[in-house]
Amino acid sequence: MKILGIIGRPDVPECHDSSAALIIENRIVCAIEQERLSRRRHAYGEGCQDAVQACLDKAGLTLADIDHIAYGWMEELQQKTPLAEFAAASSELTEIFLPKTQFAYDTTPPIHFFDHHYTHAAATYFTSGLDDAAVLIMDGQGEHVSSSLFHAQGKTIRELETYPIKDSVGLLYGAASAFSGLGWWSEGKFMALASFGHVREEIDFRFDPETGRFSLPAFLEEAWKNPARDEKLHPSVLWWEYFLKYTFPYRQGDGSDIGYYGDFAATVQHTLEQLAYKLAVRLKRLTGAKNLVLGGGCALNCSMNAYLGKTGLFERMYVFPAANDAGCSLGAALSLNYLLNPQAELQPRISGPAFGQEYTREAIAAAIQEYGFTAEELSSDELCERVAADLVDKKIILWFQGQDEFGPRALGRRSFLGNPTDRETLVRLNTIKGREMWRPLAPSVLREQAGIVMEDTEEYGIHRFMLGVAIIRKEWRSRVPAIVHVDFTARPHLVEKDEDGNYWKVIHAFYRKTDIPLLCNTSLNVAGQPIVHTPAEALEIFKTEADVDTLALGDFYLTKTRTE
Repeated sequence: MKILGIIGRPDVPECHDSSAALIIENRIVCAIEQERLSRRRHAYGEGCQDAVQACLDKAGLTLADIDHIAYGWMEELQQKTPLAEFAAASSELTEIFLPKTQFAYDTTPPIHFFDHHYTHAAATYFTSGLDDAAVLIMDGQGEHVSSSLFHAQGKTIRELETYPIKDSVGLLYGAASAFSGLGWWSEGKFMALASFGHVREEIDFRFDPETGRFSLPAFLEEAWKNPARDEKLHPSVLWWEYFLKYTFPYRQGDGSDIGYYGDFAATVQHTLEQLAYKLAVRLKRLTGAKNLVLGGGCALNCSMNAYLGKTGLFERMYVFPAANDAGCSLGAALSLNYLLNPQAELQPRISGPAFGQEYTREAIAAAIQEYGFTAEELSSDELCERVAADLVDKKIILWFQGQDEFGPRALGRRSFLGNPTDRETLVRLNTIKGREMWRPLAPSVLREQAGIVMEDTEEYGIHRFMLGVAIIRKEWRSRVPAIVHVDFTARPHLVEKDEDGNYWKVIHAFYRKTDIPLLCNTSLNVAGQPIVHTPAEALEIFKTEADVDTLALGDFYLTKTRTE
């Protein structure tokens, strides 16, 4: 059975993070984001057509070969066939999602529409390797809700409670990020900024785990009850008005004075963590589960995840790396897979999100030739030793290996790498990427050595994919200054020998040479661009960025020093 999962429609300007995923006979064959192909970050207002084609091409299929299609949003449909409480089938929007101008077809299977938060839950639960878990979904909004509680057991995911859009924790955080002057879709920056501030005055936005009810600040409660309120008024607008009236600083930032917003960011981050904790308490009481899995955009907040882990409320935690809306294509496909085939085995825990395209030796060699570079083709061991030696020499490395990774984290296949012992590495990489100088770098660390360097790395389900924070031990802060944030934390990525191949090898080689078991790792993209997808895109950065010394492109080793 071949199931295509999709999310994103081109006729909705607000659409973002479109993607496609393909499951064949209960196996994840491909998952890729539209932005990697269109080269527009978040793929605003785009459908998922290119991502669909990439999935089909990888499997050697056409759309006619697909048995079923699943979509990660329950659209308002005029004609539909209900399949379950959370799913319905319809052919009403097929030509919008899959235009005949791009896909030659006479007929396609009906599209199975799934509740948005259900697909978030499916994506994180079915990739966790667990068979019983409480599921907490928090994002800006789904169709009509902003947070959802589920209990997943076996192949069944049962909705317990949902909370309306007016109570959206994600919209609070997004509005605050923009208000600070960082801009919309800057939640990751805002999280980093929070470490520079202190909680000054709490925002009166609360959740009662006993009653399961949110309470908003009085200003917002009154605004929502106002009969003259514009029904189309977005919660973000009300939060913006609240910030102007009740928080500090008094005005929206323009990005030039971001330091003044540290306390504001810390206060909002604290609010997020407290609300998430209270929701988790509610979920624990409703399920009694030992495990917690999280999804939705808020689950990309590393500080929140780490806070939840430290409470000890659950024995184990897990977050799917594509916790944002892009993950809903895979969540929809997995949902339909188990709905149609309940006898199928549960998915094992994913070893990593490398579900995208991999380029052949011939394709890489052709790209190198087209750019006019001279390259050495090396064995795996030789390549990793050479790169490790360059890192010891404090060179900046472009690292392009294997398949595209699904989600916003760079986990050893499309990365810039740097030497963590030199604080200047942070400056150099932030300059290359066009990032603010106060933003931190993450370490990729050998799993077996992580506890030596950092505290609180036991929560494997969040640290495996760089989705938590850990405190760097005092004796290590001067040894690896390039990855130490202002609050002495880092966002570790635990690297496994059996699952990370060459990436583990190069870190281990660096460890042998320096006694430092980690590297600086940041995503392979420059300002305004998505993570690179093709060898040509990596070569373009190598060509244009003067401070990049080495490119490890598949089995090929390129260095500007050696070719000059």
